Amino acid sequence: MSKPMTDETPARSIRLLAIAERIDRMPLTIAIRRGLALPLPLIMTGALTLLLRYPPTAAISRLSSQLFGPQFDYLCDSVIAGTFGIGSLVALFGFAYALTQLHNQRVGYRFVDPTITVVVALSCFFTIVAPVSPNSSASLMASLSIGQGLFQALLIAILSGSLFLRLCSVRYLRIPFNRISNDTLVGDVFTVLPAAMVTVLCFVVLKAMLVWVWFPVLQTVQNALVASPVTQLSNSLVFGLAYETATQVLWLFGIHGPNALYAIQQHVLAPAADANVRALASGATPPFIFTFDFFSVFARMGGSGGTLSLIVALLAGGRTRHGRKLALFMLVPALCNVNEPLLFGLPLVLNPVYAIPFILAPCVQVLIAWLAIVAHLMPKAGYSVVWTTPALYSGYAATGSFAGVLVQLLALAAGTLIYIPFVRIAEDLARRKGKDVLASLLRVTESPDGGQKLKRCLDLPGEEGRMAMALASDLHSAVDAERQMFLEFQPQIDSRTGRVFGAEALLRWEHPSLGRVPPPVTIALADDVDQIDRLGMRVLTLACRQRVAWRDRLPDDFTIAVNLSPRQLTNPRFHDDVIDMLHREQLSPTLLELEITESTVLLPDVNTIGNLRRLREAGVKIALDDFGMGHTSLHYLRELPLDTVKIDRSLADVKPGSVNEHIIRSIAELSRTLNLLLVVEGVETERQLKSLSALGCHRFQGYFFARPLAAGICADFVDDAHRESRFAMQAGDAFIVRNAR
Repeated sequence: MSKPMTDETPARSIRLLAIAERIDRMPLTIAIRRGLALPLPLIMTGALTLLLRYPPTAAISRLSSQLFGPQFDYLCDSVIAGTFGIGSLVALFGFAYALTQLHNQRVGYRFVDPTITVVVALSCFFTIVAPVSPNSSASLMASLSIGQGLFQALLIAILSGSLFLRLCSVRYLRIPFNRISNDTLVGDVFTVLPAAMVTVLCFVVLKAMLVWVWFPVLQTVQNALVASPVTQLSNSLVFGLAYETATQVLWLFGIHGPNALYAIQQHVLAPAADANVRALASGATPPFIFTFDFFSVFARMGGSGGTLSLIVALLAGGRTRHGRKLALFMLVPALCNVNEPLLFGLPLVLNPVYAIPFILAPCVQVLIAWLAIVAHLMPKAGYSVVWTTPALYSGYAATGSFAGVLVQLLALAAGTLIYIPFVRIAEDLARRKGKDVLASLLRVTESPDGGQKLKRCLDLPGEEGRMAMALASDLHSAVDAERQMFLEFQPQIDSRTGRVFGAEALLRWEHPSLGRVPPPVTIALADDVDQIDRLGMRVLTLACRQRVAWRDRLPDDFTIAVNLSPRQLTNPRFHDDVIDMLHREQLSPTLLELEITESTVLLPDVNTIGNLRRLREAGVKIALDDFGMGHTSLHYLRELPLDTVKIDRSLADVKPGSVNEHIIRSIAELSRTLNLLLVVEGVETERQLKSLSALGCHRFQGYFFARPLAAGICADFVDDAHRESRFAMQAGDAFIVRNAR
């Protein structure tokens, strides 16, 4: 439970997190995020090519020309055209595809092939962006690029995709595919054919309205801007903040801010920059504060949004290894003010969590630099610098003074402080989302039919399947990572002697970014990716190694119990591997108990029975876990080489006259007849303990005694229990439990 709120600030943070979480889980937001991620390989390639095409200094540019010749620039331009130049089209494809997948998950009975939605969205996109005159093909190419056409592409994809999927749900606009073709894809196309045609026709009407109304109005506004030079604004703080805010808002929606506001650059910032250069050349003081170089050097360190501050915030204030890795990955291009990988990889575009700092940080940096100039602590930016000039050096290059570097450092620190709280909000949001998806994965692995699927987790659709694949890729290295894979131990109590006779070793996976992964999910993933033998042997080794470490501290007959998976027992060499491991760790086989579940022996094969018998002959104890769940035939209790039966926790809640009471009494009598030890799992209350004791049960495991404990704490628990006679017998079947938990 969280603590009560003592002021309004935490309450506001929680409300902001809740709002961000609701937005983040909207299908539209998920589809946008996936759509922006799809062109990321192109963006990374294009970003590195940009650095080669526009190096930070003229000397590097001359060196490139000497080494590679003039054709090198053309080659770079080709790469940029093939990456950044089609980025918006790729994002549209990814969004439409993801939106349809989410639609199919929600409305499975009216399936729509995602490829059809992509085709419809592409048709609508080209209908809108097609040139209105034969000589305006350049505008079409701009609409395909990630810098200028992304917002337009996503907007059209949202409108067309949403409309098309909604129309697909209208019964009268669906043609039953089985009446048209036996081919699945052809049938899917005919099923949604009317909805597709109606969607495209709607965008034809929209294009006609744009051509007749919007384009003439836009041209009039642009002509008015061109006819009205406003260079005098270059010293107004209001202008500087308004311009930077506008560019950031545009970038937030995926529109290249400086390009969209090119008229201001052409008629305000460029003339001011030229005037400053001429003034310095003549020995005069530069007259203007706000130039294009001013914004590039002091407000866009790392690129639009002051994203170098975000990278520092991820490194210094982030609490996840994933965030720090991402920051290091993006650091090199960001140092040269190329931030497209961060904009579309994190992503920052259309990200509600980072919207405030993305706009606020550059504006604060503008204010800091403006105050430094007004207070005569730093010269005005009077030298032109290439936009890829690295941060900190660019401060000196633009002003000719080390004061520019100091102001950049101050602005970088201010931006970092602004970003840090939002970095942590984003991490909290990702953590909560991860826990929800993990909980969903857990429900799948624990469902009755979960084990019947070939790939229980990896075949899942949506977020669950994606997380399963991510976890599966991490599992291989995690098996041998001591800080990730480790064991906890739950003590087992004998009420007749009042002693702790053993402990069950329980696998734990502490994922570096997702936290604790539920054990059933870990086992299912290991099963899916054929790592279960390796993981199982790792658990056995750790458990036996810990029992050896307890040799001089715990009783000589203290047993360590380890769960086995069904697949481990089908390995014909399993018994040899276990015996070799026991010899290697120098542990007596009699101190190891292997637990098999009912599902393990549901259809036992020759290898399973052979492994169990050979292990038991060597002295290893065998326990049947989760007994009473209804799968195992009583025949197996006689046929299998068993020492112990563990009653499932679902039967531990015993009430007078209940079905559970009759089942427990029958199992207890049967165990005595077959000379099997009986352990009841999941004992959580004193009432359960007394009822079970009255039915002839004397060995227990559950939260009433202890939760799973770290190795050192478990040893302390056993020492204290024996020294204090914590579990002391009394008259009848009850016994005292003092401070057992």
